[in-house]
Formats: sequence, C-alpha cells, structure tokens
Amino acid sequence: MTLRILAILLLTLEGISAESGQVAPDNASNRTGGPMELSWGPLQPFVLTMYQESTFSVEYTLYCNHSSDRYRVEISSKRHVVFTVRQDAIVLYCSNATDILMNVTDTGPQVIPIPVTSSTPSPRYHVIQRKGLRGKLTLALYGELIGRALLDVKLQKVGNSLQNETTADRHVFNVVVFRKLGVFDTVFRVLIYIFIVFVTLAFGCKLDIDVVKENLRRPVAPAIGLCCQYILMPMIAFAIAKLVVPNDPAVALGIFISGVCPGGGVSNIYSHLLDGDLSLSITMTTISTIAALGMMPLWIYTLGKVFTDELGGATKMDIPFLNIFTALIILIVPLLVGVAIKYKLPRLTKVLMKIITPVTLFVIIILISVGIYTNLFIFKFFEPKVILAGSLLPYCGYILSGIISLILRQSWTKVKTIIIETGIQNQGVAILLMFTAFPPPDGEIAAVAPIASGVMTPLPLFVLTIIYQIYKRCNKDKYASVPEKDATKRGDVDLEVKNGTKIIVNGNREEKEMLQYD
Repeated sequence: MTLRILAILLLTLEGISAESGQVAPDNASNRTGGPMELSWGPLQPFVLTMYQESTFSVEYTLYCNHSSDRYRVEISSKRHVVFTVRQDAIVLYCSNATDILMNVTDTGPQVIPIPVTSSTPSPRYHVIQRKGLRGKLTLALYGELIGRALLDVKLQKVGNSLQNETTADRHVFNVVVFRKLGVFDTVFRVLIYIFIVFVTLAFGCKLDIDVVKENLRRPVAPAIGLCCQYILMPMIAFAIAKLVVPNDPAVALGIFISGVCPGGGVSNIYSHLLDGDLSLSITMTTISTIAALGMMPLWIYTLGKVFTDELGGATKMDIPFLNIFTALIILIVPLLVGVAIKYKLPRLTKVLMKIITPVTLFVIIILISVGIYTNLFIFKFFEPKVILAGSLLPYCGYILSGIISLILRQSWTKVKTIIIETGIQNQGVAILLMFTAFPPPDGEIAAVAPIASGVMTPLPLFVLTIIYQIYKRCNKDKYASVPEKDATKRGDVDLEVKNGTKIIVNGNREEKEMLQYD
C-alpha cells in the first residue's frame, strides 16, 4: 500500500454524484399492454444515492373485469447488490373500482404512433368506459452499490390459493445508483493534498541541483526512463489488455490508458525510502509529465482506437490536460520552495530531513487505512482477471525496465530509480479519463481497471520498503556511523565518504581516479 492508493481514493472520492451527473434517457417502463398501466413522469431511470433510501411515486391505472378480482403488486430488484426494495407487496381490490374513461384507436387501447404520409389514413379515436382503479405506488428503494440495475414491478392476480395465482402484467424500470461526495470525503481529500505538498517540499530540500544539471547534460538515465515510460509500458499494456481481458473492452481500455500515463509523484517517495537517486527521480517525473501532453494523445488516438472501436463509439476520449497541468504545479511549486529553504534556511532543512522518513511512513499508513475503510465498495468490483491485469502491468514494467537499465550499464542506484519510475504510473490521470469517457456511473465502474493497477502497483515496493528500513535500523553502523571529518554532507541530504580510491555515495560504491599530492 502507498500514496498511490491515496491518489486513487482521492479521485474516486471525486466521482460523479447523483446531483451533478447527467443520465441518458431510458425507457421508463417495459409496457406489456396488460391490465395495469404505470406512469413515471420523466423518461429517465430512478436515480439513487449509495447508502441512502429514496422514495418515488408512480401513478398506476388498473382495469378490472370483475368486482371480485384481487391483484397483488410485487416490487423487486433484479440485482440486490446494486439496490434493494424496502417495502412489502401491495394488494389492490377491484371492489373499489370506479368508472374510467380512456381514449383508444381502432387498433386497440394502446395508442401506437404511425408515420404520417399522404397514403396513411389518420387513426380514428373514440372513448370507452371501463371499471378500474387509479392511484399512486410509493416505491422505497435503497442504494447499495454504484451501478445500473432493473426494477421489476409484477402484477399478480390473486386466486383462492397460491397455486391459482397468475401473472397478469409486468413492468420493468431502469435504476441507476451514484455515490455522493460527503463532508468526510472532502476533508480526507484536503489532507491528502496537504501531505503531497509537504512531501514534495521536503524533497525540494533534498534535491541536488548539480545532479539535476548533470542528468540533463548527459541524459542517459532520463532517456532510458522516458523510453521505458512511453514505449515499453504502452506496449505491455496493449498486450495485457488483448490477452487477459479480450472480452471486456471497457476494462481493456482502462488497462491500456493506465499504461500510457506519465510517471506518478509517488515514485519520488519510494526513491527516497529505498535510497534511490532522488534528484534523478524528480527529473524523470517532471520530464514524463511534460511529455504526457503529447505522448498520451499520440497513443490514445492511434493504438487506443483498437479498444474504442470495439466499444462501438460509446466513449468520448478527452485528454485531461488540466489534470496534467495540476500535477505539474503540485510537483514543481513546492519543489522550488523546498530548494529555496535548502539554501536560505539550512537549520529548517536539517529538521525536515530528520522527520521526512518517519512522518511519511506514518501518514501513509494512517491515510491508507482510513481511505480503504471508507471506500471498501471499490473492491467489490475486483474480479480475478481485473486483479491479474492490474498486477501484470506494473510488475512487467519493473522487471523489463530493470533488465534494460542493467544491459545499458547503469549504476545500481539509477537502476532502482528507473525501475520505480517506470512501474509507478499516475493512475489518477487514467481514472479521471475513464470518468469522462463514459456516462455516469459507468465511468466509475470502468475505472476499476486503473484502480486495480494502482492498488497492486505499490505492494512489492511497500514490502521492500518495510524490510529495507528495518534492515537499515539493524545496521546503523553501515548506513549512519560515518566519521565527522570524512563526511562532506551529513544526514539525508547526501552522504559521501572517501576511502582510498573509492567514493561511497549514499551507500553506492563507484570507482574514481583520485590524484593525491604530498
């Protein structure tokens, strides 16, 4: 678990609510021409909010043949996992029937629209009188889970015994359940933003400008990372989407979109916790986020058309440029403030460097625990094939990018950094894109693929971080006990120790020629 899950939960909390989402009109009822007519005002589904009960009034007209007839109206949900009905069956007695006037045509009591042409005779209307009941059915429905389902209204003619009961009529209504953003969700989202800004600011204090300049002057490692990000990962995502979930175009599209997203800022946290090259990590994250402005549209409108065509044009793919710019601002502005603090307030820098690691681990565990508890409904959508696809995408990225980096003779510190940067995608962009690509709540359901990928991505890194931090604690002499006169920079900023012709930088040993003059 990690901040990646927090970002996913954050965007999930920003899911479209019942009050703001627009739903395409659906048929209000599947009319059968039976003795009962139901009228539900607008030709739209019943809209529910998750974890809330809502009531709806449906006008009915029941035509009776005999005053002794009795009918029972049974209301049920076709998918109890989405919504449930909280009311008992209703019994209607034809002994209370009154005279009802109805307009009919020569073709029958149902008015059937006929295209008017010069050769089409106009239908003749006349009025007939029938015995029947009129009133309102009050439907009490409870939203259980976001999604779509059907509401079944069945009219049973009651006989002398249960065996004599027959189904006289049936109507089917569409029901849509949304999730409404609450006050707790808003507070939780604000806390996540504050934490991200704090961590980024602290990393600015640790950022080595000279290392950034060197990476840009000789951009071998950034180039490897960029190629892995926008060539390797999209190809892996395409292969997984076609092989693992070939029969589910929406999930396949979500996996592919996840593979073409830029690197996530969470990679900087793991580069710090696993003693990678933080300056390189920040450089790669910035470059990949800027490159996303061109690379995401390139992949989505070329290879991504394979999946959008399978959906039959049911999607509208709009690149969330505003979200990408926001990610850049959240990354760059606190980073620059941290760099200024490093040079202007060195004492504050030392304090931040001492507390950044324990504070990060503690806050991540707390926020993830609270976030998962309040969003457990997301895991109900996790099917085995979705979990498999969501796991293969980052894990294949870790392995293949590490192999490529080793083949190109990068140092172990840079290899770790490139692995982390390649495997961790900014799934928040993918989730937001899926929200806008489908009408609500289908967008939230389709986003389960990038959510699954985001949940599975940090698991091995989180486990490695815990093991590595415990190992460092048990071997303080190796990682922290350095003679004061041999240390050029102390603390978490940099650690460089001269040992003969060896230079150890943050625990990494590199051969360098050293000229010594007596």
